[in-house]
Order: sequence, then structure tokens, then C-alpha cells
Amino acid sequence: MSFQIAYKPLAEITIHHDFYLDDGTDKFVDLSDEEKKSQLTSYDFLNFLKITPTPITQRLLQNHKVVLRNTGSELLLFVNVEEYNKAGESTTAFCPKIEMGGDLEFTFELRFSDTYFNNYTNSADASENRLYYFSNKRPDSESNAFPNFFIDQEVHTDFLLQPEGSREIIHHILTKEVAPIDDLGLETILAIDDTDIEVPENAAVLNTYIETQKRNGLLGYIRLAVQGDGNVDLLEDTTVEIPNSANQVRKCLPETSISPVLRFENRKTFWRYNRVSTEEVFVTKNEYPLTQNGFIKLRPNQLQPRLRNVFLLNPGKSGVSEENDDFYSEIFI
Repeated sequence: MSFQIAYKPLAEITIHHDFYLDDGTDKFVDLSDEEKKSQLTSYDFLNFLKITPTPITQRLLQNHKVVLRNTGSELLLFVNVEEYNKAGESTTAFCPKIEMGGDLEFTFELRFSDTYFNNYTNSADASENRLYYFSNKRPDSESNAFPNFFIDQEVHTDFLLQPEGSREIIHHILTKEVAPIDDLGLETILAIDDTDIEVPENAAVLNTYIETQKRNGLLGYIRLAVQGDGNVDLLEDTTVEIPNSANQVRKCLPETSISPVLRFENRKTFWRYNRVSTEEVFVTKNEYPLTQNGFIKLRPNQLQPRLRNVFLLNPGKSGVSEENDDFYSEIFI
């Protein structure tokens, strides 16, 4: 065992958004390594997203000597570790200096910070009282098909909770992870017992809270559990040698660091070209993705009616409207 103190990655969460990383109709995931590197040069998820530990998680991070760091595309968690020799092996293991119990969980709130985020980000459901939930532990409210954040590399819309699950999660977080530190304004929600969440008047209170918070940018939560579902854990049990003592089983970092990917999918819209001089309107026959980079070239016959002899600009992230469940990007020519 070495007494040299060091920090090692506990989790490396990659956060991508197709709007910023796709190149026109070419998806970022399909680009070459060199092209991906180029797209990531100016990318920073903090330009559109804010990730904040819940009050209780802030305390847990401090108590367990875990620090957060951001890169342009990653949220990194580093933990203070000690190095041990694995029992009966010639390899070493790094274990958190402050032991973490199997029931320990770290919860982070996700909020968008860009006013136009909902314009260029795909949404899976029009319901205003559903939240996204990215975790290695499935909520009881969800079916077995609900993806595991650590192993299922899905787009963000696949991690959308059912309304019942959203109410259950928000109630748990507010009562167990926020109110113990600051319960201001939460009196009505704190009065709701865990077993009475689906009583109609209580469900209405929680729905109203969720809808209000979503209007203020709330998207959902990331929750990292030390012991997840199906042995998909943040730490793994490892037998290590203890000098002048019997071997011990400690929860240590896995050989391959935990590296989930949160990928926000960009929205597709019909592009509506408005000719100001004649008040004519031309609309694409199909939807096209909104992207910050690249250029999607349209032909005259891809619009109805045809539009000739005009350079067709691609739309930006503003000027998106919804009509009869379809989304339109407005371009004035």
C-alpha cells in the first residue's frame, strides 16, 4: 500500500449535442476521428447546459473528497484515492480514501441555459410534466426496457420518465436531497407522504411544480449510484492486501473508468421561406435537421411550390414555431 495521495477519475460523463456537432446532414457519430476533433475544437456544453449537484450531493462530494471538473465536452468527477495491491495478483487497485457505501448516490440537476434550447433540441413528448433521468439504477416506476445510462448509448429522448416516475423522482429529490438543507417554499410538497404521491390533488401539486421548473430550464437529473442495477456499478468490490493485517474487500475503481455519453438529439423542422416582397411562402416537402455547422443544399423541387433562382439559406436556432404538432423554421428572403 502506498501513502501517496492522488486523485483518479470516478466518472467521465461526455455531453454532446447534435446541433453543435453535426456537419449539416452528416451526423457527428459518423464523422472520422479527425473531423470529430475539428468539430469539438470550439464546442462547450456549458454554452447551453448547466449541471448542478443537489444540496445533499454537494455535501456528499465534499465529505468523500470528490471534485468536479468541466472540459468542453465532459463533466469529470475525480476522487481522492489510495493505492493497494490486489490480493494474490501483481496488479494494483485504486480505492476511494473515504469509503463509499453501496447505497451512496450522487445526483445532479440538469437545466438548459440557452433561450433557444428547445428550438433546436428534439423532444419526445409534448407533456410538460415529464423529466429526463440518466442513471445506472432504474426507477421503480419504469419498465425493464428503460435504458441504463452506463451501458446504453442512446439519445436523450430515450431517458424520458413516465409522468408517474417524474413525480416520484422530483418528490424524492426535493424531500431527501434539497429540503434537508433548504426547505424554503417546499412546505406543500414536504407534506406529501411517499405513499400518497398519486393521490390526485398531490399529483396535481407535483405536476405544477415540474411544469413551472421546466419553464425555468429544468430538464431532469443525472444520478450516479455506487451500486447500480445488474452489476453496473460505479465501484467494484476488490480484495486488497492490508499491510500487517488480513486482506480486505474494498470498493475500488474499475480498471476501465465509467464513461457514459449523454447525447442530445437535434430537432428536425420544415423550412418555410417567406418572400417579403410578394408575401409568397415556400415550404420544404420534408423536415431537415437544425445544425450550427455545415450547409444543407436544397434544390427547387424540394420546396412546395418550387422556388428558383434564389440562394436558400439554412435556418438558425431562432424563429422556430409549432403548428399542428409540426415544427417550422422561418426564413425571410
